[in-house]
This record gives sequence, C-alpha cells and structure tokens, in this order.
Amino acid sequence: MKSDRWLICSVALALAVSSVSFGQRLQREEWGAPPVTVSHGDGKWTIAGKKNTVTLNEADLAIKVQAGAAKWEMVPSSSKDMLVRSMGEDVFLRLADARRIEIKPYDTGFKTGVKISLAEWQHNGPRNKGARLDLRLFLTICLERKDEELVFDIAASENEAVLRQLDWPTAIDARDVDFTLLSNGRGNLLPRNWPREYFPIRTITPEGKIAASDRSEVQSNVIESWSMSWWGFQKGKSAMMVIVETPNDGAYQFQHPAGGPTVIGPRWRASLGRFRYPRSARMCFLVDGNYVDLAKRYRRYAIDTGLFVSLKEKIARTPAVESLIGTPLSRLSILRNLKSDSSRYDQKNPEKNYSLTTFDDRGRQLRELKAKGIDRLHICLTGWPHLGYDRQHPDELPPPEKAGGWAGMKRFADTCRELGYILTLHDQYRDYYVDAPSYDPQFAIHEEDNISLPQAFPGTRFGDSKEGYIPFMRHWDGGTQSYLSPRLMLGHLIKNYQLLFDQGIKPHGIYLDVFGYVPPDEDFNPEHPTTRTESINARAACYNWTRNNLGIVGTEAACDWTIPYADISSPLGPAKCITVPLFNLVFHDAIITPYRTGELGSILYGLLNGGLPQVGDLRTELDKNLILIRQLSALHARVALLEMTKHGFLDKSYRKERTTFADGTTVTVDWDTNTFDISPALK
Repeated sequence: MKSDRWLICSVALALAVSSVSFGQRLQREEWGAPPVTVSHGDGKWTIAGKKNTVTLNEADLAIKVQAGAAKWEMVPSSSKDMLVRSMGEDVFLRLADARRIEIKPYDTGFKTGVKISLAEWQHNGPRNKGARLDLRLFLTICLERKDEELVFDIAASENEAVLRQLDWPTAIDARDVDFTLLSNGRGNLLPRNWPREYFPIRTITPEGKIAASDRSEVQSNVIESWSMSWWGFQKGKSAMMVIVETPNDGAYQFQHPAGGPTVIGPRWRASLGRFRYPRSARMCFLVDGNYVDLAKRYRRYAIDTGLFVSLKEKIARTPAVESLIGTPLSRLSILRNLKSDSSRYDQKNPEKNYSLTTFDDRGRQLRELKAKGIDRLHICLTGWPHLGYDRQHPDELPPPEKAGGWAGMKRFADTCRELGYILTLHDQYRDYYVDAPSYDPQFAIHEEDNISLPQAFPGTRFGDSKEGYIPFMRHWDGGTQSYLSPRLMLGHLIKNYQLLFDQGIKPHGIYLDVFGYVPPDEDFNPEHPTTRTESINARAACYNWTRNNLGIVGTEAACDWTIPYADISSPLGPAKCITVPLFNLVFHDAIITPYRTGELGSILYGLLNGGLPQVGDLRTELDKNLILIRQLSALHARVALLEMTKHGFLDKSYRKERTTFADGTTVTVDWDTNTFDISPALK
C-alpha cells in the first residue's frame, strides 16, 4: 500500500510540475526569437513573418518574397547554377537536378527558415557522363531580425568533386523592376529599359557597345564592379537590396542588353580552386524607399561591421589627416620615361615619351605659388623613381640622377616642409616589372594552370600574355610586367622607405596606387599560396605601415574594404548611365575624395559631392578656375566631416539635382546651365 501511495503521489507531482512548466512556457518573441513560422504544403515551403512572406518551390527552387505590396521573384534553378570540377572535367549543373534533396525547418533562435541539403548529382561531362558526384551543398533561407531581412547561407562539403562557382540565390526576375542600383564606380542608376548595352567592368565604345577586346569579368573588390558589396532595385515606391556579407570571393552574374531588362544575382567564386568556406548574402526590403534609403541601410551595415571608420576617428589616431581638409591636391611629376615595349609608347613621336623636371625646378615652382598667396597645398609627387613614373617597381630607388638625385629629392622635401605644404609620394607594389633589379619569376603571381587565358585585371582590358603559369601585360610606362605576389609587398615597401629615411627624406604619407582599384590577387604558387582574403590583408598591412611610420594614407579609387585604412582616395568621373552618389551617401565622412578642376563639369560634380579640388596644371588651372577652386576648398572645409544625408533629382530628365549634408547645407547643380547654388552661402 505504501508503494502504491508513493507511486500515485509521484505521478501527481510530475503532472503538477508539467502543468506549471507548460503554463510558464514563453512565447518566441518573449525570449527574442523572430515571430516567424514555417509550413509545408502543395510542394511549397512558406516562411511567414509579420512583414514578409517567403515561398520556396521545392520542384525548381524558385523563391518569391512578398514584402508589403511588392513581390520580388527570383528565377528558378537553371542549367548553369553551379560549376563543378570532378574527374578532371568542369561541368555546369542545375541545383534542382540533385538526386537527393532534403528540405526541413531551420531555426537558430535568431533567424528562422528552411535548410536545403542537396547531393548526388550526375556528371554530365563527355568523359564521365552518368558518374555520381561526391559533393554536398547546404543552403539555408531565413528571415532575421525585426525588419525580417532574408539571409542566405551556403556551405559545401567537397571531396573528389569541388565547387568552382555558384549562382545562388538566383537572379531577381527584373522584368517589372524600374531601376537597378549598382555601386560600380561611385554609383549608377540603371533603368530597366536603358537603350544601350551595359556591362559594369568592360569598356563601352563611343557607339554604346561593349568593346570586344575587353574580356574583364565582374569580380569582388574591383572599383568598376563594385565600390561597395551591394546592389539594389527600385520598383514603384518599393526597394530592395542584396548585401554580400562574404565579399572577398564574391561577384555577380550580370547582363543588360540594349533595351533591358537587367539580370543580376550573386555569384560565388572558388578560393584557390575550391569553395572552402561558407558564404552569406542578405536581402533587405523597403516598403517605401529608394536608392538613398538603400545606401543608408548599407551605411548602417558598414558601421556595424567595422568597415566604416569616420574621418574624425582617423584624425584622432593620425592628427596629420586634419591638414588634408580643404587643402587642394596636385600631382607633380619629376621624370616620365616610357619604355619602348610599352603599348603606350609613341613610335611616331619618340620625343613625347620623355619629360624631366628637376627636383629643384619643382621646388622653385612651389615657392612662386606660395608668393602668390597659395598658403595650403598637398603635393603628390610622381616620377621620383630611378627611371621615372611606373618604372622598375618594386625597386624604384635611387631617385633619378638627372633630376638631382638624393640631394635634390631631399631639398624638395625640405622645401615642402618649409612652405607648410603636404608631401606624399605616388607609389605602388603590385606591378612587378621584369627589368626591376630584384625581379625573379618565382615571386610573380602564378595562376592556376598554364593553359587558360590569363585572368589578371587589367591585362584582360589592355592586352595580356602568359608564360607558363605567370600572367604578363605591357600597357604601362614600364613595359613588360607581371604581378608581385601579395605576400612580398610589405617587405619591399619597408625596404624602400628605410632607404629614404636613411637619406633624411620623410614624406607626410604615401599614395598607394592600384590597391583600391584592382581586385585582390590569388597566387597559386605552392611556395607562397595566397587567397584573395590574404591578398587584401597584405595590402592592408602596407596601409597600416604607412600610417604608423609616415602618417597620411592615400589610395587609388577606394573600395569599401579600404575605408578603415585610407584617408584620401583618387577621383572618379561620372557613371556610365545615370550618376547617383551611392558611395558618398555611405562614406562621405569617412574618406576624402578629390575632383579634378581642369573642366567645369568635374568641378560641379565635386561641389555636389562636397569633395576636395585636385588641380592639374598648377599654373593654368589656378589662373583659370581659382575662384571655383577656392569655393570647392571652402565647401570641403565645411562638410568634409559631415554625413551626406540626402540626394534627389529635381526634374524628370535628371539634369538638376541636389545633395544635403548633416548640417543642413545643400548644393544644387543644374547641368543644363552649368550653374550651382550652395545654401547657406559660403563666406
């Protein structure tokens, strides 16, 4: 009896505890999980939040998103979703052709959706047709956060078969999209029905066609593909964007024939031949918004991830950066000396290939400018290497003897300091010239094979060649060159500047050419293999050394990855279609961007963007445009440290536009009359 009573009491207690626990079970929102449900029926999976609903068709993997009144559809799985290398062959495959597909709910606690596991594709190559591929993919689709952004994650289990390229999530069906937003250059607004063929990175001929000689491919962190790792769309009052959260081996598939529509979607590339690590992309949806709102969403992303470092922060760590604010920039050349095997060498007029101005002559010119009342100036000195501009990198010293040698260069540097002018040196550590004293083929970038066409940009535009595994080009002044392995860049930089320091020459900083303009390189040499991520890290190490040992860091054409390191960038002109200041809406107060003052259009563009003047010929441009140059400097002094908060077109023809800065300053430009208005007016 005692045993029975004990059992009855135990059961009663358990039921009571269970009842209390059940009554105290928290709702998902109470412990922070998104209020999202996942359901399955009629061959479709539905991920439903309070704002957005996502539908996945399990037959063709097509995805639809209902975000408010707007519907965003991605095209179904297709025959070239992914490129796989297996059994010595590269084959394109359709994701939905996997023989084993498993879809089930997926919930991390902060994002909720579905996981798609795919395996057992059949080889379709001519030599191995029908063989099973040893490859598995894991794809997740989840709604995350209160805004219910749609997050995509990809991982691959590679064995004998390796994933070389993946286009997923697939491209947006853009037949009813009004505009595509591209961050190539400083920002493009591409109408769906744009009448000319368009390709972001390739040269467009005067006839509006893509140049047949340019085979450059869209790729990560090259300014002509993207200055920021996002693109977007506008449809009516709604907008959406794709943020590539793992950009270093990212890209996008792209097509815009004359008359449209535009096709664009994420593309993931291999890293040293394999997929290697998980990839992520994020879609953000705005019920009521446009390109300004999308840029501001990316600004928030850049701040959260550390990509955004404000100029105020940079001044705090390097006070010399403050001297750049409102100070006109000019490039001064010492020696220009094109090598005869350069494709730009003028065979008909060989005298045009050589020009020399001594260090002392340049110093006298600067003293004359000071006497004329030019109190502030930033000189970026070019052509100071031994054989001249773009010659014999990375072994550019000693300075040219005919220009004054070591003593002349020191006198010039001393003159700049005496006059209170900023001196930075134009330099670079990617182009690896075959006549450099330290050139050795083993230290050049090696591509993956010795059969395919060379891949290194910009040789794909200007003409290239390949010897074994090493790509070459000969477009620049120095003639034949390969590309220096990224792991060796910093060592050469330190070597050169230690030699300068030993001679008593210490500039205020360095302008590192090509680093922000061209994509990070891969090096397949087994003695010093380098991924694109490691290539970026190698360039960042050069930026960091420059800041710590000199001060000011300049870069060519800042991509967003350079923002934490660089203080000043090089100028970029208007877009190839409708120019919108996407980069400035995100990063205006994080980096200084100059604008050339040789012609009025560039000055107006600089005023609109609150930029810095870059003066070409110091004699003619100062005489011709001194008033405008001073206005541009004064505006930059006012707004350089301020966020650009707004931009808008004031007419339907995109010929009148206005920018607004955080202090309320507005700049209005009328391109038909070539006039501008700054409010409040400059003093």
